Amino acid sequence: MKELVILLAESALETIPRELLNDPVIINDARKRRENPRYLILDRARHHRAMLGLPRAEKRGRPDIVHQALLLIQGSILAYNKLVKTYIHTTNNLVIYVDPETRVPRNYNNFIGLMSQLFREGKVPPMGKPLFSIVGGINHAFNAELPDRKILLDDVRGREIPMSVFIDYVLSLKKPLVMIGAFPRGSFEESTYSLADDVFRISRYVMDTATILCRLLSALEMRLGLLA
Repeated sequence: MKELVILLAESALETIPRELLNDPVIINDARKRRENPRYLILDRARHHRAMLGLPRAEKRGRPDIVHQALLLIQGSILAYNKLVKTYIHTTNNLVIYVDPETRVPRNYNNFIGLMSQLFREGKVPPMGKPLFSIVGGINHAFNAELPDRKILLDDVRGREIPMSVFIDYVLSLKKPLVMIGAFPRGSFEESTYSLADDVFRISRYVMDTATILCRLLSALEMRLGLLA
């Protein structure tokens, strides 16, 4: 394996949907944060009441999942050795490229502020080399990276294989692209399933995004001899 590409699929990261912009909950939060409501990041912890009638609400408003995932990936030994590249695919089918050298803010509020700026400006920082940049739809990542295989890790439809076998498979490829869901519950959209060459599950248990990443990154680092 020359490089692993991780795509956080259908991530619960988005700005306030148009239908909620005039909701009192959103207006009050925007005033408190001194932010244009249009560029607030939807967050169930703060916007739960406003989200009650939102379509697919169970999958939305969890930017903390993306934050945790990025801390794990960008802080990994794989990242330190320039062996991993990261994309975020949002629930609205935008794709965000994460520069391999990006160190994600550990403070959640700082991260949310950075994401607000990203959706407002298209990249952050607006000048100079961007740490995060919005680059288009999901096919952009595939066309930019040209992976050997697009692998979806899914607890619903995935074929269960042992982790050791999965790691062997990933390492046998020059540039595998692994898609991992970054939403709290529910299943992938049919459009996401249609993009995958392989659909696997690596445990008989349902695991959250952070747990899957911990297991995957650690297993690869150990197999590559990066961990003592």
